[in-house]
Formats: sequence, C-alpha cells, structure tokens
Amino acid sequence: METERKRGIEALTTGAMTDVWRWVRGKIPPGVEVFDAHAHIGADVDGRTVTAESMREQMEAAGVAKSIVFPLNDPNARDDYSGPNDVIWAAHEEYPGSFVPFFRLNPHLDYDREFDRCVERGFMGLKLHPVSQQFELDDPRAVRLFAKAAEADLPVLIHAGFAMQRIVEPLLPTIEAHPELRLILGHAGMVEILEAVRAFEDHPNVHFETSVVRAKDLYVLFSTLDPSRISYGSDIPYGDLPSTLHGTLAAAEAAGVPDEALPGILSENIRRWFS
Repeated sequence: METERKRGIEALTTGAMTDVWRWVRGKIPPGVEVFDAHAHIGADVDGRTVTAESMREQMEAAGVAKSIVFPLNDPNARDDYSGPNDVIWAAHEEYPGSFVPFFRLNPHLDYDREFDRCVERGFMGLKLHPVSQQFELDDPRAVRLFAKAAEADLPVLIHAGFAMQRIVEPLLPTIEAHPELRLILGHAGMVEILEAVRAFEDHPNVHFETSVVRAKDLYVLFSTLDPSRISYGSDIPYGDLPSTLHGTLAAAEAAGVPDEALPGILSENIRRWFS
C-alpha cells in the first residue's frame, strides 16, 4: 500500500509536474547515484517530524541513493542532544547503505562528552545550527568545537541560510586556522553568497550545499564558483527532493555549468568525503 510520503512525491512528479520531473530525470547522468547532503530525521519544536522509514521512502520514490542525516531542533534534546543523536544512529543501523549519520550539538552547553561518544561510536560528521541554538560562529565555544572537529577529521555542516546575519567575517579566521577542517555551508551561505564565494574560493575544504536556496542565489553560486565545490541538498522536511533537484539542475544549466560537472554536484563532490 502506498504511503502518504510516496503520494507526496507523486504529487510533485506527475500531473502538471510530469514534464518538469521528466526534464529532471533526463538531466541526471546515467549511472549517477544522487547523494543528498542535507536532510533530517527526528522531531522539531515547530511540530515537523521525519522518521527513518519515511525518509527512506522519499529517497526511493525520487531515486536518491544516499543522504546525510542529522537531528532537527528537537524538543527532547535535553542538555547534550544525546537522545536525538541516538535516533540518527538507529536510522543508520536500520538503513546502513542509505544514511550518513551526523550528530548535533549545542555549543552553549557542555558538549565534550557527547562529542567524544559520537566520534567513538562512528558518526561521520557534525551539524551546527547558529540560529536555533543562538550562537555566533566566532563564539569561543563554537570555535573550540570547530577545532575539535578538525582534530577528529570530522566534517561539519553549518546552517548558513535563512535568518543568519554573519557568516564570512566570523567564520574566516577558523577556516584559516584550520585549513584541514571540512566544512559544508548549508543553504550555500545564501545571505552572503557572493562574499562567501570570494572569501572561501581558495579554501578547497569549504563546500557549498544547495538546499532551499533562492533561484537567483543559486544562479550566482553556479556562475561564480568551481562546480567541484558545490553539492546538492534537499533540507527535508523543509525542502523536498523533486523541487530541490529541479532548482539545482535548472540553476546549473542557466549558469552554463557543463553536463560533465553534474555527477560531481549531484553525488561525487560530497561522496568522496566518505569513501
């Protein structure tokens, strides 16, 4: 029996959207296993929820092979996010070929024990959300956390989209101090997208992720940055797979990105970090 999630995907890929989805599928090069660099599992204070099963169903329906997943702004996070992080690990264990598990922390709180626990357990990255957890990227507690991630060779995905005020100026000193640190700018740093491209273009370990970014900002991104530094993302449940794939591919085409770069954008640029 088809689920509500699958019917939701169908609503975005059939009927009036049939031609759009056909164009998307035609743009994805044969053999490319799409890798979503930004998705959530769990519950959020705003009432949204995503289960591992529903996430996997959406991926299957849209032809997405693998997703980076991490907690939402969970009302049950307590002091250290250990509960929501456990939900992510359980999803990874249930679907080991589908999910790349990232854990989440709040820099304001005592995070050392949970950081060490998650690294020892085998989590493959860290998610930080300056808006939800109300911190600046140059807060000393956040800077120390970036340093710990660099030392552990752990990628960090930072929310760098809606409601952010400062990205480049507070983040650049950390990137310069830790050039080995692998950073994913969630939502492509869209509030300062051109400044971010210029500031970080000589830092190859900084990647820009495309989820829920305005079309004009995606066009700027693809027009100004080496496409090997760009990775597709959906931001489920705030975005969806069909429309974010369309937005990413349409912006790349409008900016004149060659088709040869699409496997990297859709999969290989981020996949190589986890090979």
